[in-house]
This record gives sequence, structure tokens and C-alpha cells, in this order.
Amino acid sequence: MVTAAEQGQLTRVRLMDAAAELIAERGWGAVTTRLVAERAGLQPGLVHYHFSSVTDLLIDSSLRAAQATVAQILGPALTPPGTDSLGRLVEAGAGFGTGPGHSGAVFIEMLLAARRHERLRSALAGMLREARGAIGQLVAEAAPGADGAATAEVLMAALDGLLLHRLLDPATSGLAVAEPLRRLAGISENRPSGRSNR
Repeated sequence: MVTAAEQGQLTRVRLMDAAAELIAERGWGAVTTRLVAERAGLQPGLVHYHFSSVTDLLIDSSLRAAQATVAQILGPALTPPGTDSLGRLVEAGAGFGTGPGHSGAVFIEMLLAARRHERLRSALAGMLREARGAIGQLVAEAAPGADGAATAEVLMAALDGLLLHRLLDPATSGLAVAEPLRRLAGISENRPSGRSNR
């Protein structure tokens, strides 16, 4: 039997999922309480019960989507650790924004909104710092002597730019960008990177 607390959490998740879909489809500024409730199949009053404002709902929703995006890209690189972890990261990043889903559009909308909302900016900056740290470590292992932090920053900026271009011009999704990204990261498709975990 579902407890009241569990039901409340499920309702919050439904509202955040609905908000993320609407952010991607209509843009940050066009999302309203009514639209979110309608998309989630819930009463509008539940939005205000679970979130102090529509802005708080949008921030929580977009941060949740960003965490999922970071996990989607970093996950293949970090599990299992070892040979070519950085290469797996590049492959995951090269494919981001080319499949179904809405996380790429939410991420771009969130970047723009972060300029206006300090809580969002601060949380997103922390998330990006953690991702840069993890990627920097992979770079250091894959290309000894390289500046891991700087390479991670440039690689993440390249992935952000690719995502933006794919959203603006979906035809660019067909471009084979994995090898150029590998070169940018200091590795080659023909040369395994990193140390084996054997």
C-alpha cells in the first residue's frame, strides 16, 4: 500500500516530468500552472501544494533533468572504469541530443534561465563543476601530461555547442563528430586511451 508520503513524492515527480516536457516544447517562460497540471493529469491546486511557485517547479524540474543528462553522458564512461573510459564518454556525448526525448532542449532553456534565477545558477554551476572534475580525471588518465581541467572545460563546451546546433538544425545530428571530439580530448579512435583495469 502506498503511503501518503510516497504518493506525495509520486505527484511531485509527475509534476516535474510534465514541467520538463513543457519547458522543452514551449520554452521556460510559457509554462503555466494550468498547463503543468493538465499535462500531468492532476488538479492545478496540487502544483501550488507541492511547489511554492511555478518558478520553483521549473527550477526543480530542470535540475532533475540536468542530473539525468549528466548521468546519461558520464555513466558509460565511469562504469566500468578502465581502458577507454574517456572514449566512452566522447561516444556518449557525441550521440547526445540525436535521439528521442527532451532533455537537450530543457538543458538549453535552463542555461538561459540560470542568468535570472540564482538558485538555479548556483545548483547548475555545482553540477557542472562535479562533471568537469570527473571528466578532468578521465583526461588525466587517458592523456598523461594534458591539462585535465582545461580539456574537460573545452570538451564540455563543445558538447554544449553541439547540442545547441542540433536543436537549431536537426540535420547536424547526422554528422559523425565522435572522432573530432576524440582528437579534441587528446585521444584517437585507433589508439586506446587510459590504463586497463586488469
